[in-house]
Amino acid sequence: MDRRTFLTSTLGATVALALGACTRDQPTTQETGPQATGQGTPSPAGSPDASPVAARPTLRLPGEDAGFPSPFTYQRGPGYWRMSFIYDTLLWVGADGEFLPWLASDMEASDDGLLYTFTLRDDVRWHDGEPFTADDVVFTFEYFQAQTLSPEVIVQPGQRTFADQVTAPDERTVEIRLAEPDTTFVDLVAAAVPIVPRHVWSDVDDAARAQDPALLIGTGPYRLEDYTSGEGSYLYTANDDYFLGAPFVQRIEYRTVGDPLAAVLAGEADAADQFGLRPDALAPFQDTPPFAVLEGFPGAFQLGLYWNLARGGALADPRFRHACAMAIDRGDLVERLFGGNGAPGNPGWIPPGDPFHVDVEQYAFDPAAANQLLDEAGYPRQSSDGPRQGPDGEPLRFELLVTTGPPLVAPTADLITAALGQLGIELSVQPLDTPSFNQRVIAGETELSLITAGGLRGYPDYMRRVYASFTEITQHAQGYENAEFDELAREQLATLDVDERMEIVARMQQIVAADLPLLPLYYPTPFLVYNAEVFDAWYYTEGGFAGNIPTVYNKHAFITGRQDGLEIRPSG
Repeated sequence: MDRRTFLTSTLGATVALALGACTRDQPTTQETGPQATGQGTPSPAGSPDASPVAARPTLRLPGEDAGFPSPFTYQRGPGYWRMSFIYDTLLWVGADGEFLPWLASDMEASDDGLLYTFTLRDDVRWHDGEPFTADDVVFTFEYFQAQTLSPEVIVQPGQRTFADQVTAPDERTVEIRLAEPDTTFVDLVAAAVPIVPRHVWSDVDDAARAQDPALLIGTGPYRLEDYTSGEGSYLYTANDDYFLGAPFVQRIEYRTVGDPLAAVLAGEADAADQFGLRPDALAPFQDTPPFAVLEGFPGAFQLGLYWNLARGGALADPRFRHACAMAIDRGDLVERLFGGNGAPGNPGWIPPGDPFHVDVEQYAFDPAAANQLLDEAGYPRQSSDGPRQGPDGEPLRFELLVTTGPPLVAPTADLITAALGQLGIELSVQPLDTPSFNQRVIAGETELSLITAGGLRGYPDYMRRVYASFTEITQHAQGYENAEFDELAREQLATLDVDERMEIVARMQQIVAADLPLLPLYYPTPFLVYNAEVFDAWYYTEGGFAGNIPTVYNKHAFITGRQDGLEIRPSG
Protein backbone atom coordinates (compact mmCIF):
# COMPACT_ATOMS: atom_id res chain seq x y z
CA MET A 1 0.00 0.00 0.00
CA ASP A 2 1.56 3.31 -0.98
CA ARG A 3 1.62 6.33 1.30
CA ARG A 4 -1.07 8.29 -0.52
CA THR A 5 -3.44 5.29 -0.54
CA PHE A 6 -2.70 4.72 3.14
CA LEU A 7 -3.60 8.29 3.98
CA THR A 8 -6.95 7.80 2.29
CA SER A 9 -7.59 4.34 3.71
CA THR A 10 -7.05 5.49 7.27
CA LEU A 11 -10.02 7.76 6.81
CA GLY A 12 -12.36 5.07 5.62
CA ALA A 13 -11.58 1.93 7.60
CA THR A 14 -9.95 0.69 10.77
CA VAL A 15 -6.21 0.40 10.15
CA ALA A 16 -3.57 -0.95 12.50
CA LEU A 17 -0.02 0.27 11.93
CA ALA A 18 2.72 -2.31 11.99
CA LEU A 19 6.29 -2.24 10.78
CA GLY A 20 6.35 -2.81 7.04
CA ALA A 21 2.58 -2.63 6.68
CA CYS A 22 2.33 0.60 4.73
CA THR A 23 4.82 1.30 1.97
CA ARG A 24 5.03 2.97 -1.41
CA ASP A 25 7.25 2.21 -4.35
CA GLN A 26 10.98 2.51 -3.85
CA PRO A 27 12.35 6.08 -4.15
CA THR A 28 13.31 7.18 -7.64
CA THR A 29 16.91 7.90 -6.71
CA GLN A 30 19.92 7.05 -8.77
CA GLU A 31 23.27 6.32 -7.21
CA THR A 32 26.60 6.44 -8.99
CA GLY A 33 30.15 5.98 -7.86
CA PRO A 34 31.67 3.54 -5.36
CA GLN A 35 29.96 2.41 -2.20
CA ALA A 36 31.44 1.49 1.18
CA THR A 37 32.34 -1.90 -0.29
CA GLY A 38 34.26 -0.27 -3.13
CA GLN A 39 31.91 -1.86 -5.66
CA GLY A 40 29.62 -0.21 -8.18
CA THR A 41 26.57 -2.16 -7.02
CA PRO A 42 23.81 -0.60 -4.89
CA SER A 43 24.78 0.06 -1.29
CA PRO A 44 24.27 -2.92 1.04
CA ALA A 45 23.58 -0.58 3.93
CA GLY A 46 19.84 -1.28 3.85
CA SER A 47 20.14 -5.07 4.04
CA PRO A 48 20.00 -7.03 7.31
CA ASP A 49 23.40 -8.61 6.64
CA ALA A 50 25.19 -5.33 5.93
CA SER A 51 28.87 -5.53 6.81
CA PRO A 52 29.89 -3.88 10.07
CA VAL A 53 32.17 -0.88 9.96
CA ALA A 54 35.27 -0.38 12.07
CA ALA A 55 33.67 2.19 14.36
CA ARG A 56 30.54 4.27 14.73
CA PRO A 57 31.11 7.24 12.40
CA THR A 58 31.18 10.96 13.01
CA LEU A 59 29.51 12.99 10.24
CA ARG A 60 30.92 16.42 9.45
CA LEU A 61 28.42 18.37 7.39
CA PRO A 62 28.26 21.86 5.88
CA GLY A 63 25.68 23.95 7.69
CA GLU A 64 23.94 27.25 8.02
CA ASP A 65 22.11 28.77 10.93
CA ALA A 66 18.59 27.36 11.04
CA GLY A 67 17.64 28.68 14.47
CA PHE A 68 17.70 27.36 18.01
CA PRO A 69 16.60 23.71 17.59
CA SER A 70 13.64 23.59 19.94
CA PRO A 71 10.21 22.62 18.54
CA PHE A 72 9.15 26.28 18.92
CA THR A 73 12.06 28.29 17.50
CA TYR A 74 13.67 26.43 14.56
CA GLN A 75 13.54 27.92 11.05
CA ARG A 76 11.82 26.13 8.17
CA GLY A 77 12.89 22.72 6.86
CA PRO A 78 16.61 22.87 7.76
CA GLY A 79 15.67 23.88 11.30
CA TYR A 80 13.08 21.11 11.55
CA TRP A 81 15.46 18.29 10.77
CA ARG A 82 18.06 19.67 13.20
CA MET A 83 15.33 19.75 15.84
CA SER A 84 14.20 16.21 14.92
CA PHE A 85 17.53 14.78 16.07
CA ILE A 86 16.53 15.77 19.62
CA TYR A 87 12.75 15.15 19.59
CA ASP A 88 10.61 12.30 18.34
CA THR A 89 7.13 11.97 16.85
CA LEU A 90 4.43 9.32 17.24
CA LEU A 91 5.28 7.88 13.82
CA TRP A 92 8.17 8.53 11.44
CA VAL A 93 8.87 8.08 7.74
CA GLY A 94 11.58 5.93 6.17
CA ALA A 95 13.25 6.03 2.78
CA ASP A 96 10.36 4.61 0.77
CA GLY A 97 7.68 6.71 2.46
CA GLU A 98 6.74 3.91 4.86
CA PHE A 99 5.21 5.04 8.14
CA LEU A 100 7.34 3.51 10.85
CA PRO A 101 6.23 2.90 14.46
CA TRP A 102 8.19 5.37 16.55
CA LEU A 103 7.00 6.67 19.93
CA ALA A 104 3.78 4.83 19.08
CA SER A 105 4.06 1.11 18.42
CA ASP A 106 0.58 0.96 16.90
CA MET A 107 -2.07 3.24 15.41
CA GLU A 108 -5.73 2.59 14.64
CA ALA A 109 -8.20 4.82 12.81
CA SER A 110 -11.97 4.60 13.19
CA ASP A 111 -14.27 3.85 10.29
CA ASP A 112 -15.40 7.47 10.03
CA GLY A 113 -11.82 8.77 10.05
CA LEU A 114 -12.42 10.95 13.10
CA LEU A 115 -10.71 9.00 15.87
CA TYR A 116 -7.06 7.94 15.91
CA THR A 117 -5.82 5.74 18.74
CA PHE A 118 -2.10 5.41 19.43
CA THR A 119 -0.50 2.76 21.61
CA LEU A 120 2.76 4.11 23.01
CA ARG A 121 5.99 2.24 23.60
CA ASP A 122 6.69 1.39 27.23
CA ASP A 123 10.50 1.57 27.02
CA VAL A 124 11.02 5.29 26.24
CA ARG A 125 12.63 7.82 28.54
CA TRP A 126 13.46 11.48 28.21
CA HIS A 127 17.10 12.50 28.06
CA ASP A 128 17.01 13.36 31.78
CA GLY A 129 15.81 9.86 32.67
CA GLU A 130 12.14 10.70 33.32
CA PRO A 131 9.64 8.24 31.77
CA PHE A 132 7.72 9.19 28.64
CA THR A 133 3.94 8.83 29.03
CA ALA A 134 0.69 9.63 27.28
CA ASP A 135 0.37 12.71 29.48
CA ASP A 136 3.35 14.22 27.62
CA VAL A 137 1.55 13.74 24.30
CA VAL A 138 -1.63 15.42 25.57
CA PHE A 139 0.44 18.25 27.04
CA THR A 140 2.27 18.75 23.72
CA PHE A 141 -0.94 19.43 21.79
CA GLU A 142 -2.34 21.69 24.51
CA TYR A 143 0.95 23.59 24.77
CA PHE A 144 1.28 24.18 21.02
CA GLN A 145 -2.30 25.46 20.99
CA ALA A 146 -1.45 28.05 23.66
CA GLN A 147 1.66 29.41 21.90
CA THR A 148 2.10 32.11 19.25
CA LEU A 149 4.94 31.00 17.00
CA SER A 150 6.64 32.26 13.85
CA PRO A 151 5.41 30.79 10.54
CA GLU A 152 8.99 29.59 10.10
CA VAL A 153 8.08 26.87 12.61
CA ILE A 154 6.58 24.69 9.90
CA VAL A 155 4.86 22.10 12.12
CA GLN A 156 2.33 23.75 14.40
CA PRO A 157 -0.70 21.69 15.43
CA GLY A 158 -1.99 24.79 17.21
CA GLN A 159 -2.62 26.42 13.81
CA ARG A 160 -4.70 23.50 12.58
CA THR A 161 -8.36 23.07 13.53
CA PHE A 162 -8.41 19.28 13.03
CA ALA A 163 -8.09 18.25 16.68
CA ASP A 164 -11.32 18.46 18.59
CA GLN A 165 -9.95 16.52 21.57
CA VAL A 166 -6.68 14.87 22.62
CA THR A 167 -7.01 12.53 25.61
CA ALA A 168 -5.07 9.81 27.41
CA PRO A 169 -7.31 6.93 28.63
CA ASP A 170 -4.20 5.48 30.31
CA GLU A 171 -0.49 6.25 30.38
CA ARG A 172 0.20 4.15 27.26
CA THR A 173 -2.78 5.20 25.11
CA VAL A 174 -3.55 8.48 23.32
CA GLU A 175 -6.76 9.25 21.46
CA ILE A 176 -6.99 12.15 19.01
CA ARG A 177 -10.48 13.00 17.83
CA LEU A 178 -10.80 15.18 14.74
CA ALA A 179 -13.48 17.75 14.07
CA GLU A 180 -13.65 16.47 10.48
CA PRO A 181 -11.68 14.04 8.30
CA ASP A 182 -8.22 15.29 7.37
CA THR A 183 -6.24 13.63 4.58
CA THR A 184 -3.00 15.11 5.92
CA PHE A 185 -3.34 14.03 9.54
CA VAL A 186 -0.85 11.16 9.48
CA ASP A 187 1.77 13.07 7.48
CA LEU A 188 1.50 16.47 9.14
CA VAL A 189 0.55 15.45 12.67
CA ALA A 190 1.24 11.86 13.67
CA ALA A 191 4.54 11.72 11.78
CA ALA A 192 5.51 15.37 12.22
CA VAL A 193 4.56 16.93 15.58
CA PRO A 194 7.53 16.74 17.99
CA ILE A 195 6.46 15.51 21.42
CA VAL A 196 7.81 17.56 24.35
CA PRO A 197 8.01 16.75 28.09
CA ARG A 198 5.46 18.31 30.40
CA HIS A 199 7.94 18.45 33.29
CA VAL A 200 10.30 20.68 31.23
CA TRP A 201 7.98 23.04 29.33
CA SER A 202 5.01 23.46 31.69
CA ASP A 203 6.71 26.40 33.44
CA VAL A 204 7.73 28.16 30.19
CA ASP A 205 5.07 30.71 29.26
CA ASP A 206 6.54 31.99 25.97
CA ALA A 207 8.14 29.12 24.05
CA ALA A 208 8.98 31.36 21.06
CA ARG A 209 11.46 33.32 23.18
CA ALA A 210 12.90 30.43 25.18
CA GLN A 211 16.43 29.58 24.05
CA ASP A 212 17.98 27.98 27.11
CA PRO A 213 19.89 24.82 26.04
CA ALA A 214 18.78 23.21 29.30
CA LEU A 215 15.25 23.04 27.84
CA LEU A 216 16.33 20.74 25.01
CA ILE A 217 15.27 17.51 26.70
CA GLY A 218 13.77 15.10 24.20
CA THR A 219 13.41 11.39 23.66
CA GLY A 220 15.42 11.63 20.44
CA PRO A 221 18.50 9.79 19.22
CA TYR A 222 20.83 12.75 19.80
CA ARG A 223 21.56 15.42 22.37
CA LEU A 224 22.67 18.91 21.42
CA GLU A 225 26.12 19.56 22.84
CA ASP A 226 26.76 22.94 21.22
CA TYR A 227 25.05 25.56 19.06
CA THR A 228 26.46 28.89 17.90
CA SER A 229 23.75 31.30 16.81
CA GLY A 230 24.47 33.06 13.54
CA GLU A 231 27.26 30.69 12.50
CA GLY A 232 25.36 27.54 11.61
CA SER A 233 27.45 25.49 14.05
CA TYR A 234 25.66 22.54 15.68
CA LEU A 235 27.16 19.57 17.52
CA TYR A 236 25.09 16.49 18.37
CA THR A 237 26.18 13.36 20.24
CA ALA A 238 24.35 10.06 20.29
CA ASN A 239 21.86 9.15 23.00
CA ASP A 240 23.12 5.64 23.61
CA ASP A 241 20.07 4.89 25.78
CA TYR A 242 17.75 5.44 22.80
CA PHE A 243 14.75 3.10 22.72
CA LEU A 244 15.81 1.62 19.35
CA GLY A 245 19.38 1.12 20.55
CA ALA A 246 22.59 3.16 20.40
CA PRO A 247 22.46 5.17 17.11
CA PHE A 248 24.83 4.00 14.38
CA VAL A 249 26.18 7.52 13.76
CA GLN A 250 27.80 8.58 16.99
CA ARG A 251 28.33 12.28 16.35
CA ILE A 252 26.92 14.88 13.91
CA GLU A 253 28.73 18.17 13.32
CA TYR A 254 27.32 21.04 11.25
CA ARG A 255 29.62 23.96 10.54
CA THR A 256 29.89 26.73 7.99
CA VAL A 257 32.28 26.12 5.09
CA GLY A 258 33.06 28.36 2.14
CA ASP A 259 32.56 25.81 -0.66
CA PRO A 260 30.82 22.59 0.44
CA LEU A 261 31.94 20.58 -2.60
CA ALA A 262 35.55 21.63 -2.15
CA ALA A 263 35.27 20.75 1.54
CA VAL A 264 34.22 17.19 0.67
CA LEU A 265 37.07 16.80 -1.82
CA ALA A 266 39.54 18.11 0.75
CA GLY A 267 38.29 15.77 3.45
CA GLU A 268 36.97 18.64 5.57
CA ALA A 269 33.35 17.51 5.21
CA ASP A 270 31.85 14.07 4.65
CA ALA A 271 28.89 15.02 2.48
CA ALA A 272 27.31 18.02 0.77
CA ASP A 273 23.87 18.33 -0.79
CA GLN A 274 23.05 20.89 -3.47
CA PHE A 275 20.35 21.37 -6.06
CA GLY A 276 21.04 21.47 -9.78
CA LEU A 277 24.75 20.68 -9.75
CA ARG A 278 26.21 20.97 -13.23
CA PRO A 279 27.85 17.92 -14.82
CA ASP A 280 31.31 19.45 -14.48
CA ALA A 281 30.74 19.98 -10.73
CA LEU A 282 29.70 16.34 -10.30
CA ALA A 283 32.55 14.88 -12.33
CA PRO A 284 35.21 14.84 -9.55
CA PHE A 285 32.94 12.66 -7.40
CA GLN A 286 31.89 10.13 -10.04
CA ASP A 287 33.89 6.90 -10.36
CA THR A 288 36.44 8.35 -7.95
CA PRO A 289 36.79 6.31 -4.75
CA PRO A 290 35.93 6.93 -1.97
CA PHE A 291 33.40 9.44 -3.29
CA ALA A 292 29.90 8.76 -4.59
CA VAL A 293 26.92 10.72 -5.92
CA LEU A 294 23.26 10.28 -5.00
CA GLU A 295 20.66 11.80 -7.32
CA GLY A 296 17.31 12.78 -5.82
CA PHE A 297 13.73 13.14 -6.96
CA PRO A 298 12.89 15.48 -9.83
CA GLY A 299 10.45 18.14 -8.70
CA ALA A 300 11.34 17.96 -5.01
CA PHE A 301 12.43 21.60 -4.92
CA GLN A 302 11.71 24.83 -6.80
CA LEU A 303 12.58 28.49 -6.89
CA GLY A 304 9.65 30.79 -7.62
CA LEU A 305 9.17 34.41 -8.66
CA TYR A 306 6.57 35.97 -6.36
CA TRP A 307 4.63 39.17 -7.01
CA ASN A 308 3.14 40.89 -3.95
CA LEU A 309 -0.42 41.51 -5.12
CA ALA A 310 -1.21 43.45 -1.94
CA ARG A 311 0.96 46.32 -3.23
CA GLY A 312 -1.60 46.99 -5.97
CA GLY A 313 -0.81 48.67 -9.29
CA ALA A 314 0.87 46.54 -11.93
CA LEU A 315 1.71 43.84 -9.39
CA ALA A 316 -2.00 43.18 -8.87
CA ASP A 317 -2.69 43.03 -12.63
CA PRO A 318 -2.68 39.44 -13.99
CA ARG A 319 -1.86 40.75 -17.48
CA PHE A 320 1.35 42.25 -16.13
CA ARG A 321 2.26 38.96 -14.46
CA HIS A 322 1.43 36.95 -17.57
CA ALA A 323 3.69 39.21 -19.62
CA CYS A 324 6.52 38.73 -17.12
CA ALA A 325 6.10 34.96 -17.39
CA MET A 326 6.28 35.07 -21.18
CA ALA A 327 9.50 37.09 -21.01
CA ILE A 328 11.32 34.46 -18.92
CA ASP A 329 12.70 31.43 -20.75
CA ARG A 330 12.45 28.83 -18.00
CA GLY A 331 14.00 26.10 -20.13
CA ASP A 332 16.99 28.33 -20.78
CA LEU A 333 17.35 28.92 -17.03
CA VAL A 334 17.73 25.16 -16.53
CA GLU A 335 20.39 24.92 -19.22
CA ARG A 336 22.33 28.01 -18.16
CA LEU A 337 22.26 27.42 -14.42
CA PHE A 338 22.30 23.63 -14.13
CA GLY A 339 23.64 22.28 -17.42
CA GLY A 340 20.30 20.58 -17.96
CA ASN A 341 20.10 18.95 -14.52
CA GLY A 342 16.57 20.08 -13.79
CA ALA A 343 13.21 20.90 -15.37
CA PRO A 344 11.31 24.13 -16.15
CA GLY A 345 8.81 25.31 -13.55
CA ASN A 346 5.09 24.70 -13.93
CA PRO A 347 2.65 27.62 -13.40
CA GLY A 348 0.24 25.14 -11.78
CA TRP A 349 2.75 24.52 -8.95
CA ILE A 350 2.68 20.68 -8.93
CA PRO A 351 5.58 19.40 -11.05
CA PRO A 352 5.21 17.05 -14.02
CA GLY A 353 5.47 13.39 -13.08
CA ASP A 354 3.42 13.81 -9.92
CA PRO A 355 0.15 11.80 -9.97
CA PHE A 356 -1.82 14.97 -9.16
CA HIS A 357 -0.26 17.04 -11.97
CA VAL A 358 -2.52 18.28 -14.79
CA ASP A 359 -1.71 20.32 -17.87
CA VAL A 360 -2.25 24.07 -17.47
CA GLU A 361 -1.33 27.24 -19.35
CA GLN A 362 2.48 27.35 -19.58
CA TYR A 363 3.11 30.94 -20.80
CA ALA A 364 5.64 29.86 -23.39
CA PHE A 365 8.66 32.10 -23.91
CA ASP A 366 7.52 34.85 -26.33
CA PRO A 367 8.99 38.33 -25.69
CA ALA A 368 7.12 39.85 -28.63
CA ALA A 369 3.77 38.67 -27.29
CA ALA A 370 4.76 39.86 -23.82
CA ASN A 371 5.51 43.37 -25.10
CA GLN A 372 2.24 43.44 -27.01
CA LEU A 373 0.30 42.37 -23.93
CA LEU A 374 1.83 45.17 -21.86
CA ASP A 375 1.04 47.70 -24.60
CA GLU A 376 -2.59 46.59 -24.68
CA ALA A 377 -2.81 46.59 -20.87
CA GLY A 378 -1.88 50.29 -20.69
CA TYR A 379 1.80 50.19 -19.74
CA PRO A 380 3.39 52.38 -22.44
CA ARG A 381 7.09 52.66 -23.15
CA GLN A 382 8.33 56.13 -24.08
CA SER A 383 11.57 54.88 -25.65
CA SER A 384 12.97 51.54 -26.77
CA ASP A 385 15.48 51.41 -23.93
CA GLY A 386 13.54 53.18 -21.17
CA PRO A 387 11.17 51.85 -18.51
CA ARG A 388 7.49 51.37 -19.11
CA GLN A 389 5.01 53.49 -17.20
CA GLY A 390 1.97 52.51 -15.23
CA PRO A 391 -1.45 54.16 -15.61
CA ASP A 392 -0.38 56.64 -12.92
CA GLY A 393 2.58 57.73 -15.02
CA GLU A 394 5.12 56.21 -12.62
CA PRO A 395 7.87 54.02 -14.13
CA LEU A 396 7.67 50.27 -13.58
CA ARG A 397 10.56 49.97 -11.13
CA PHE A 398 10.50 47.33 -8.40
CA GLU A 399 12.71 45.82 -5.74
CA LEU A 400 13.51 42.12 -6.15
CA LEU A 401 14.14 40.65 -2.71
CA VAL A 402 16.46 37.62 -2.56
CA THR A 403 18.22 35.62 0.12
CA THR A 404 21.97 35.20 0.26
CA GLY A 405 21.56 31.57 1.36
CA PRO A 406 21.18 29.15 -1.60
CA PRO A 407 23.94 29.68 -4.22
CA LEU A 408 21.48 29.35 -7.10
CA VAL A 409 19.52 32.49 -6.13
CA ALA A 410 21.99 35.22 -7.13
CA PRO A 411 22.55 34.08 -10.75
CA THR A 412 18.80 33.50 -11.13
CA ALA A 413 18.13 37.07 -9.97
CA ASP A 414 20.54 38.39 -12.58
CA LEU A 415 18.83 36.45 -15.38
CA ILE A 416 15.34 37.50 -14.26
CA THR A 417 16.43 41.14 -14.03
CA ALA A 418 17.82 40.99 -17.57
CA ALA A 419 14.72 39.25 -18.97
CA LEU A 420 12.23 41.71 -17.47
CA GLY A 421 14.52 44.61 -18.38
CA GLN A 422 13.91 43.72 -22.03
CA LEU A 423 10.22 44.48 -21.39
CA GLY A 424 10.95 47.85 -19.82
CA ILE A 425 10.49 46.57 -16.25
CA GLU A 426 13.38 47.65 -14.04
CA LEU A 427 14.35 45.56 -11.03
CA SER A 428 16.83 46.38 -8.28
CA VAL A 429 18.08 43.27 -6.50
CA GLN A 430 18.09 43.48 -2.68
CA PRO A 431 19.98 40.57 -1.06
CA LEU A 432 19.34 39.76 2.61
CA ASP A 433 20.50 37.07 5.02
CA THR A 434 17.97 34.27 5.41
CA PRO A 435 16.40 35.34 8.75
CA SER A 436 15.95 38.95 7.56
CA PHE A 437 14.59 37.76 4.23
CA ASN A 438 12.05 35.47 5.90
CA GLN A 439 10.91 38.25 8.24
CA ARG A 440 10.24 40.68 5.39
CA VAL A 441 8.45 38.05 3.30
CA ILE A 442 6.21 36.97 6.18
CA ALA A 443 5.45 40.63 6.98
CA GLY A 444 4.50 41.29 3.34
CA GLU A 445 7.27 43.90 2.96
CA THR A 446 8.10 42.93 -0.61
CA GLU A 447 7.35 43.87 -4.20
CA LEU A 448 8.92 40.94 -6.04
CA SER A 449 10.88 38.15 -4.41
CA LEU A 450 12.57 34.85 -5.21
CA ILE A 451 11.45 32.21 -2.70
CA THR A 452 12.57 28.61 -2.42
CA ALA A 453 10.21 25.75 -1.65
CA GLY A 454 10.86 22.08 -1.08
CA GLY A 455 8.63 19.05 -0.84
CA LEU A 456 6.48 19.71 -3.89
CA ARG A 457 6.43 16.18 -5.24
CA GLY A 458 3.79 13.82 -3.91
CA TYR A 459 2.07 16.27 -1.61
CA PRO A 460 -0.82 18.20 -3.21
CA ASP A 461 -2.00 19.79 0.05
CA TYR A 462 1.09 21.96 -0.09
CA MET A 463 -0.88 24.03 -2.62
CA ARG A 464 -3.39 24.95 0.06
CA ARG A 465 -0.62 26.12 2.34
CA VAL A 466 0.93 28.26 -0.42
CA TYR A 467 -2.06 29.80 -2.22
CA ALA A 468 -4.96 29.91 0.28
CA SER A 469 -5.62 33.35 1.73
CA PHE A 470 -5.78 31.97 5.28
CA THR A 471 -2.20 30.60 5.52
CA GLU A 472 1.01 32.35 6.54
CA ILE A 473 3.99 30.16 5.63
CA THR A 474 7.05 31.82 4.12
CA GLN A 475 6.17 30.45 0.68
CA HIS A 476 2.68 31.98 0.86
CA ALA A 477 1.50 33.70 -2.34
CA GLN A 478 1.80 37.33 -1.32
CA GLY A 479 -1.52 39.21 -1.17
CA TYR A 480 -3.37 36.54 -3.16
CA GLU A 481 -7.07 35.92 -2.53
CA ASN A 482 -9.38 33.73 -4.58
CA ALA A 483 -12.61 32.58 -2.94
CA GLU A 484 -13.05 29.59 -5.24
CA PHE A 485 -9.52 28.38 -4.55
CA ASP A 486 -9.99 28.78 -0.79
CA GLU A 487 -13.15 26.70 -0.88
CA LEU A 488 -11.52 23.97 -2.97
CA ALA A 489 -8.46 23.98 -0.71
CA ARG A 490 -10.66 23.23 2.30
CA GLU A 491 -12.72 20.67 0.38
CA GLN A 492 -9.76 18.57 -0.81
CA LEU A 493 -8.47 18.39 2.75
CA ALA A 494 -11.55 16.44 3.84
CA THR A 495 -12.18 14.47 0.62
CA LEU A 496 -11.68 10.75 1.25
CA ASP A 497 -12.05 9.45 -2.29
CA VAL A 498 -8.70 9.80 -4.06
CA ASP A 499 -10.25 10.25 -7.54
CA GLU A 500 -12.54 13.01 -6.30
CA ARG A 501 -9.63 14.68 -4.57
CA MET A 502 -7.56 14.57 -7.76
CA GLU A 503 -10.37 16.37 -9.61
CA ILE A 504 -10.43 19.09 -6.95
CA VAL A 505 -6.66 19.52 -7.03
CA ALA A 506 -6.76 19.69 -10.82
CA ARG A 507 -9.12 22.66 -10.65
CA MET A 508 -6.88 24.29 -8.02
CA GLN A 509 -3.96 24.06 -10.43
CA GLN A 510 -5.98 25.64 -13.24
CA ILE A 511 -6.97 28.56 -11.00
CA VAL A 512 -3.47 29.42 -9.82
CA ALA A 513 -2.03 29.05 -13.32
CA ALA A 514 -4.57 31.57 -14.61
CA ASP A 515 -4.18 34.03 -11.72
CA LEU A 516 -0.40 33.50 -11.52
CA PRO A 517 0.39 35.14 -8.17
CA LEU A 518 3.75 33.37 -8.40
CA LEU A 519 5.71 31.61 -11.13
CA PRO A 520 7.72 28.46 -10.35
CA LEU A 521 10.90 29.01 -12.37
CA TYR A 522 12.54 25.60 -12.27
CA TYR A 523 12.89 22.28 -10.48
CA PRO A 524 16.63 21.61 -10.13
CA THR A 525 17.68 18.02 -9.58
CA PRO A 526 18.99 17.46 -6.02
CA PHE A 527 22.34 15.78 -5.59
CA LEU A 528 24.36 14.55 -2.64
CA VAL A 529 28.11 14.04 -2.96
CA TYR A 530 29.66 12.09 -0.11
CA ASN A 531 32.54 10.04 1.19
CA ALA A 532 31.24 6.48 1.10
CA GLU A 533 33.95 5.23 3.46
CA VAL A 534 32.51 7.38 6.25
CA PHE A 535 28.78 6.77 5.70
CA ASP A 536 26.99 5.03 2.84
CA ALA A 537 23.31 4.74 3.89
CA TRP A 538 22.18 8.08 2.47
CA TYR A 539 18.79 8.38 0.78
CA TYR A 540 16.19 10.95 -0.25
CA THR A 541 12.92 10.23 1.55
CA GLU A 542 10.11 9.44 -0.89
CA GLY A 543 7.55 12.22 -0.51
CA GLY A 544 9.66 13.87 2.21
CA PHE A 545 9.27 13.62 5.97
CA ALA A 546 7.31 15.87 8.34
CA GLY A 547 4.86 16.22 5.49
CA ASN A 548 7.15 17.26 2.69
CA ILE A 549 10.80 17.97 3.60
CA PRO A 550 12.78 16.46 0.70
CA THR A 551 16.24 16.03 2.19
CA VAL A 552 18.90 13.43 2.86
CA TYR A 553 19.01 14.32 6.56
CA ASN A 554 16.44 11.78 7.71
CA LYS A 555 17.43 10.72 11.23
CA HIS A 556 16.29 7.17 10.49
CA ALA A 557 19.41 6.63 8.37
CA PHE A 558 21.70 8.02 11.07
CA ILE A 559 20.10 5.86 13.77
CA THR A 560 20.05 2.57 11.88
CA GLY A 561 22.90 2.99 9.41
CA ARG A 562 20.48 1.50 6.87
CA GLN A 563 18.02 2.52 4.19
CA ASP A 564 15.11 0.51 5.62
CA GLY A 565 13.89 -1.20 8.75
CA LEU A 566 14.60 -0.43 12.40
CA GLU A 567 17.44 -2.85 13.07
CA ILE A 568 20.64 -0.95 13.81
CA ARG A 569 23.61 -1.86 11.65
CA PRO A 570 26.45 -3.42 13.63
CA SER A 571 29.76 -1.65 14.09
CA GLY A 572 33.06 -3.29 14.94
